[in-house]
Amino acid sequence: MNAPRSVLVLLAAAWLAPAAPAVPAVAPLAALAGEAVPDPAAAFATLSEEDLEADLAFLASPALQGRDSPSAGLDAAADYIAERLEAAGYEGGGADGGFLRRFSRRLPAPVAERCHLALEEQDGGAPRVFELGVDYVPVWRTAKDAALPVTGELVVLGFGIDDRKQKYDDVTGKLRGKVVLIAEGEPRHRKKFEGPEVTSAGDLYEKLDALEQAGVAGVLVMRREPYESVADGAGPVPFGFRHTWASWAGHRRSNPVASSLVVLEVTPAAAEALSGEDVLERVRKVDKNARPPKPVETGRMVSLAADVELRDVPIPNVVGKLTGSDPELADEWVVLGAHYDHVGVDPRGRVGAGADDNASGTAALLEIAEALAADPPRRSVLVCAFAAEEDGLVGSKALVDDPPVPVDQMAAMLNMDMVGRGKASEVVVLGTEQNPKLARLLPEARKLAKTGVKTIVTGKGQDLFQRSDHYSFHAAGVPALFFFEGLPISDNEDYHTWRDTLDLVDVDKVFNTTRLVFNTAWLLANRDERPPPPR
Repeated sequence: MNAPRSVLVLLAAAWLAPAAPAVPAVAPLAALAGEAVPDPAAAFATLSEEDLEADLAFLASPALQGRDSPSAGLDAAADYIAERLEAAGYEGGGADGGFLRRFSRRLPAPVAERCHLALEEQDGGAPRVFELGVDYVPVWRTAKDAALPVTGELVVLGFGIDDRKQKYDDVTGKLRGKVVLIAEGEPRHRKKFEGPEVTSAGDLYEKLDALEQAGVAGVLVMRREPYESVADGAGPVPFGFRHTWASWAGHRRSNPVASSLVVLEVTPAAAEALSGEDVLERVRKVDKNARPPKPVETGRMVSLAADVELRDVPIPNVVGKLTGSDPELADEWVVLGAHYDHVGVDPRGRVGAGADDNASGTAALLEIAEALAADPPRRSVLVCAFAAEEDGLVGSKALVDDPPVPVDQMAAMLNMDMVGRGKASEVVVLGTEQNPKLARLLPEARKLAKTGVKTIVTGKGQDLFQRSDHYSFHAAGVPALFFFEGLPISDNEDYHTWRDTLDLVDVDKVFNTTRLVFNTAWLLANRDERPPPPR
């Protein structure tokens, strides 16, 4: 869910094969409100909590670096969702027939022709040139006249931290005019630093300020894998430029500052190739002993340049289309949605995994999409995983403005955002006041097939109604419901923090909501009449 404007900022792992589930208890399918509804038992039986948990684990992995819009982690998540939809039998809803439907945001982005990283050969041979986006990326808003190349001897430090409180200083030696190589974050020591919380000493911009005062000419920052306590088995981390930095609810934001330094982020492999040192192993030793390492003067000359400017950056929504089984209703669409983005990484290296917000809703979306494809309903189904929700519903607004199917043929929209915390037997549904007919559908949906949901809360939480992607459809005249975990939102103390991790998500809660939304979608997709426009 996107934050209020006051706090808004701003690999593909194998999934488990579905187990053969038992056929669920399904309510007698006598006429509902005077209409016979096709039996949902076959489709409902394919809903798998095991598959749901596998999708959650992938999407909430810290290896995806918080799924910022845009980012390499977001792209990896988009590819994963597209593959799942294609495997389920959906057709792509993108302009080119694929599953990615792109829009753009104007954001800082590298100017490729003015970015450069090379290792000068000592014997006078041709320099070794590194590749932008593969080996290195510039750091946003760190340089004045940044396009001017800088050349200097490479010195390997530790983390680039001088912190009296922690009694730690590895910014030592003769550094004026040198290019220094440091590690992202701070030592991951249980006692001396604060573990995954990460102190302000790990803030990139505080480091750059100290290094500039030390007179360095340029800085290379080695990215690390996410903190080990949450990254076991996470797999390779996608590497790419960070267009924005995360900020956290209730915490002061670290703002990028202009500087005379040229600053690049590099991969561990590039760091080793540049320095001749196993830099990753070097900082892992510091993790264990918390002792500042001595600087290493490599004697190697490195040249670097960086330039960043505002550009229109493409971002993918993921859209799948399933044709309905009834020729008379197949031109009408039930839209299912969830945002798959989150807020990214902050300058300390803390990852916003976004497990509840909103890997939970996206995993539910994939499971419902797969079940509907197993036995397609009468109406067609449009499945949408939105990006840039956290930036003000940008992705869903872009889709409504440039829709894959006509908006007036959208019969209803169901949105899932943050469905993994709170009472497992309770679901909050917003949009019932705007759509009374949809409100009357919910008790039938709860009873259609066993959901595990005992209480559906309606008529509350109107302050949240405009804060998730259903609102883009509501504003366009499409009846929409928003399925949410519980009220008040302040009960979730980890909302929009780096603490929103997979271990805190209740998979049973997510699965109960999944079944309720499936039942609601099934009724909407099979009824003769579509609901009226919202109030």
